[in-house]
Parts: sequence; structure tokens; C-alpha cells
Amino acid sequence: MLPQPTIRVALLTLLLFAPAGCGSAAPSPAPDPAALCGGADEQRRAGFDADLEALLPTTFEGLAPTSLGSGRYCSRKTLGSLLDAGVTELHFAGATWPDEGDQTGIALVVYRAPGLTVDAVADSFASGAGAARGVNQVHAQAIEIGGTQGVLITAMAGDRPQIVVIRPQAMPETVAVVIGSGTTKARVLAASEAFSRP
Repeated sequence: MLPQPTIRVALLTLLLFAPAGCGSAAPSPAPDPAALCGGADEQRRAGFDADLEALLPTTFEGLAPTSLGSGRYCSRKTLGSLLDAGVTELHFAGATWPDEGDQTGIALVVYRAPGLTVDAVADSFASGAGAARGVNQVHAQAIEIGGTQGVLITAMAGDRPQIVVIRPQAMPETVAVVIGSGTTKARVLAASEAFSRP
């Protein structure tokens, strides 16, 4: 199961679309993006927000993602500081490219909500990482990638570097994020440039 709050911490682990659990219980009904959240902290499934999923690259470094899906965050537990910034429901889509062993790799995520900004997303990641157990040396700085201003966040999770690049996407109120776990800054920056090309 993903650690919470998801927006702030779990993406650093590249477990964006890990199953919530295993068992023989009957599956719950698929969430309806046209309906209200209905008290759920989050809802997710492949195809939940097809428009956002379409913004994700179909390949990275010549490979298709091992996971792809979308959903929304609906509560204080999953929105964290974004709720304080006025975001009451955050839609997301993401894809992951884990390296061998599934403990390191790259995740590409796109977020959308009315009034969403790069600074609000960066604050959510940085504050969540700073509060997470086992995560330290959290640093955030402004960067420019391909003529676009963004934010670079670096941290250590145990002995594994975590690198996050947050920048605006071409569509309004949409933010693109690249998360690298146990990989190089150069690789994460290259993924961010590729992700953000029209």
C-alpha cells in the first residue's frame, strides 16, 4: 500500500500505481470521474482521466512504461499542503519505468487542478519529503529547462538519491513532474525535457 500523504511522499518511491493490497475479496466498483469523491481519500484506475494519460510519453529510453494510470486526490490526507493552497481535488496521471529490481527508476507524472501552480506542487513535495521518515538532505532550487522555469528537489531516502523536477506543462493549470529514484540528475533532467516537449 502507498504511504500517505501520497502527493507529498509516495511518488518519491516510484510506487505510483502499486496495488493497494492482495486478497480474495471481490473488487470494488471502478471509480467514476464524473461523480464526487464520496469521502474517498483517493481514486485511481487505468483510464480514469484519459486526457491526462494522453499527455504522458508512450516510451522513455525506447521502452514502454511498466505501469500507467490516473486518478484523483480528494482529502487532506492525500492533498497535504495543496489543500491550504486552495486545491480541493487534484487529478493526476503517471507512468513508471523501474530499473532492474524495481527499487530505482523514473516516474513521469502530470497533475491538473484549478489554480494549480508549480510552486504549490513543489512546496507539497518538499514539505512532505522533509517530514518523511528516512528522508533527509532535502534541497529545493529554481532551475531552467528548455527555456521554462521549474523547481529541482533533491533528497536522500536511506542511501538512495531522490530527484524531482517540477515544471509547467503546456496546458493551463497543469504541472509536469519527473521523479528519479537511485538514478542520476542528468537522466532526470533529460526525462523532464523529453516529457515537456509538445
